[in-house]
Amino acid sequence: MAIVFQSHGGAEKKRAVPGPSVRAGRPATGDVAVDEEADFGYFVPPLDAPENYLPNTAETLGELDELGEMMIDVVATPTSEDPTEDSTLPPVFTYWGQFLDHELTARTDREGAISSMVNAHPPVASSTVESQFRNARSPRFDLDSVYGGSAVGEGIDADVVKVISGLRHPTLTNKMRVGTAVDPGPLPDNLDEHRDLPRYGQVQSSVREAALRLAQAAMTPEAFQKFSDTLPQRAIIGDNRNDENLVVAQFHLSFLRFHNKAVDYLASHDTGWIADFSSAQALTRLHYQWLIVEGYLKGVCDPVVVDRVVKDRASHFFKFRAEFDARRQNTRLGNALPLEFSTAAYRFGHSMVRTFYDYNKNFGRPGTGFLKRATLQLLFEFTGGGGRLDDKKKLPKNWIIDWTRFTGADPHDAGDGEPARLARRIDTELAPPLHTLFKEGEDQADQQLKELFKNLARRNLRRGYNLRLPTGQALHKHLNQTGAVQSSPIQDVSALFAAKPDLKNFLAGTASRFHERTPLWFYILAEAEAAGGNRLGEVGSCLVASTFVGVLLADPDSALSRGFTPNQSPLKMPDNTPIDSIAKWMRFAAVMQ
Repeated sequence: MAIVFQSHGGAEKKRAVPGPSVRAGRPATGDVAVDEEADFGYFVPPLDAPENYLPNTAETLGELDELGEMMIDVVATPTSEDPTEDSTLPPVFTYWGQFLDHELTARTDREGAISSMVNAHPPVASSTVESQFRNARSPRFDLDSVYGGSAVGEGIDADVVKVISGLRHPTLTNKMRVGTAVDPGPLPDNLDEHRDLPRYGQVQSSVREAALRLAQAAMTPEAFQKFSDTLPQRAIIGDNRNDENLVVAQFHLSFLRFHNKAVDYLASHDTGWIADFSSAQALTRLHYQWLIVEGYLKGVCDPVVVDRVVKDRASHFFKFRAEFDARRQNTRLGNALPLEFSTAAYRFGHSMVRTFYDYNKNFGRPGTGFLKRATLQLLFEFTGGGGRLDDKKKLPKNWIIDWTRFTGADPHDAGDGEPARLARRIDTELAPPLHTLFKEGEDQADQQLKELFKNLARRNLRRGYNLRLPTGQALHKHLNQTGAVQSSPIQDVSALFAAKPDLKNFLAGTASRFHERTPLWFYILAEAEAAGGNRLGEVGSCLVASTFVGVLLADPDSALSRGFTPNQSPLKMPDNTPIDSIAKWMRFAAVMQ
């Protein structure tokens, strides 16, 4: 199997789906991880059945834009959020989900030769999408975004390997490199200050020089100059998307710290395990993969559906892969993921993003620090590419996250008028900042294009149309007919919105008949909203859980394939209990008090 450098089981016999060799390629600059190109395919087999798709007209595109404009929370103000939009899920789930997305997929939201939101009409032919639209990540939960992947394969030269080596501690080579936050403080707790991502300013000059050579070979002179000027504050991590906002950056940091604490634990306890890099890496992966199912999936999905998918060994996912392989025998790369998952269902997390966060004691309660709350924009600015680290090139101590406010360990509602320590509900309303995305579209001279690039809902809806995704009803019908779900399709989605008459009337009045031929992403959100918004409905749960569980079972060494549980691990909490929750993960990594 060739490797690509990209930016972006139980009693039953373990199964792994073999695939043909994949193509090697150079990464877009910024990332470190070696990765593999893989396929995207349709979970609903492409058919010449117009009723399964949105109408192929320019008018449909215009109505999608109107729908996107209506998907913004209008109750929220520049200084407050709508408390009725709070879910029961802690906010860590929003950014945990983002981290997992970056493990599986890339390039699903970029302008390219195959997919375009600007030129979304007419839609791309299904055969073209399946044969040419490529995933730029390895579809495995292998933590290549943390460890850099396996640095072997066609196109992987010494510079690529040198940059990957920079992920490791230069002298304590069993450990991962981390960064150290700097003044101003104070820290949010009594833990140490070594809680920034590692950045190029702290690595050996040979690593920086290798990164610059790779960038120069792939960039225009103007882009390279900007890259070179900002290199010191850029995070040196496998996938640089994990430094696009501060919460996902701090989540990524927890993996580096967990690995290092695992080395320390094995060195200080008589477990029989060797306290080396390989042991710590294996245990970090196993705990992470177990938490994907038992922590993340059973939080955002219906637990009954998750258990059903696990018991069934994700049979519908493997049926999808087999059907895709049969359709694309001469063009497939292997390890396909469903387009309905990556460009629709798994974008449910966008609705969970808040405008404000009770981030830590400096930027949150009790309100006596720097600010009473952290805005979403500030969380984007205090990153390697956000502009706020330009001076000292490192994260300030006062911006280290207080995970007790994000994991449910120290809950708080919005009764005092400040942000609840909860994610927003999974529904058809997005927080206002997602209507004007930070730093998106700034290079667009045309005002209409700038507005498009800044509006996340319009982008998602246009992308689904352009890639010819089936309607929500068509996917639901397919899942029902194949036995994957028990519920019947929602024949009239507008009927779900009696409390939103403007939206109800718009859906029912569209020429595209969105009420009965509903865009898939909107359908998934509407299904969740109708059930209360605290988790996905049956269709969304089935598609997300089937993909995640299938990906895990396709890897014979995953926690699910091996039947791993935290009780089997040599790593324990100070009270000798297993590391069996995201809160315990954070505490073991010493990033949460």
